[in-house]
Amino acid sequence: MKLMKSLFFSLLVVLSLTKVKAQQIEIGLLLGTSHYLGDLSDEKINFKNTYFAASLFGRYNFSNKVAVSGMASFGTVSGDDKQSSLESSKLRNLNFSSSIYEFSVRLEYNLLKNDLRNISNRPFIPYVFAGLGVFKFNPQTTYIDGAGVKITKELQPLATEGQGSTVYNEKKKYDLTEIIIPMGIGFRTRISDAFYLGIEAGVRFTTTNYLDDVGGVYADNTVVRANTGLVASQLADRRWEVSPLDGQGFYKENEKRSRRSLLENDAYFITGITISYMIRSKGQACPTFN
Repeated sequence: MKLMKSLFFSLLVVLSLTKVKAQQIEIGLLLGTSHYLGDLSDEKINFKNTYFAASLFGRYNFSNKVAVSGMASFGTVSGDDKQSSLESSKLRNLNFSSSIYEFSVRLEYNLLKNDLRNISNRPFIPYVFAGLGVFKFNPQTTYIDGAGVKITKELQPLATEGQGSTVYNEKKKYDLTEIIIPMGIGFRTRISDAFYLGIEAGVRFTTTNYLDDVGGVYADNTVVRANTGLVASQLADRRWEVSPLDGQGFYKENEKRSRRSLLENDAYFITGITISYMIRSKGQACPTFN
C-alpha cells in the first residue's frame, strides 16, 4: 500500500509542477474484460474465463507525442485444471479465482501526433504504454465437502506448499500485494471538441507466481496437514477427486506443483473501450508545443 500511495503522490506532484499554460488534462473510463495467464491456464489465455473489468484514469499530455497517466482498475481472474488439454493438469485438478485491484502510473507515447492546438481536428492516435504499479489479489478455490455443500476457501492462509512450517521454514506465505509492470497498445480518436473514444489492450506482468496459489513444489502431505489442517492438505493436491489409483491420491514431496516453462511469474490482461474528457480552464487557450 505504501508503494501505491507513493505512485499516486508522484503523479500529483508531476501535474502540479507543470505550467498551467501548458495544461492539457483528461479524465476517463475503461470498460472491458480481464483474463489470466499462468499455471492453471496452460500458459495461454482461456477465453472461457472472461470477466468484466473497469478502470478510472487521468492523463496529462506533456506534448503532442508524450503523456503520463494514472490508472485505478478492477477485474477478476480465474483458472481451472478441468479445462486443461493436458492430462497431467487434469489430474492435478486445482482451481482458483481472485478479484484484482490495481493502481499504476504509465508513460504513453503517441505513434502519430495528437493535434491539441486544433480542437476541430479528429486525429486517429495509436499509442503504446509502459509503467509501474501495484495490485492486490486473494486467490480462492471452490470444492464440495462431505455433505455435498459447495465451499469457497481462501488459499493463502492454508499454505498449500508448506509455507511457514518448521520443516519448510525457509518458505514464507506469499504477499497479497505485489508489483506489476503494465505494457500495451491502444488507439483513440477525438469524437467531439472535448471527448476521445478508443480501444486499449494491456498485459500486467506481475512479480508473483502465486496469483493462482501455485508457484513451486509439493510439500509433504503430513507436514501441510500438521501446519494448517486437513482441508489445506486436501486442497494442496486434488487428484484424489479424479483418480483413486495413487493410494490416498496425494502427491509426492518435491514433485513439481508449478509447471511453468515460459514466464516464471503469472500475468493478467485488461482490454476494453475507453472514453475520456479533456478538461480546459475557462478561457484557456489551447497550448502550443515546440
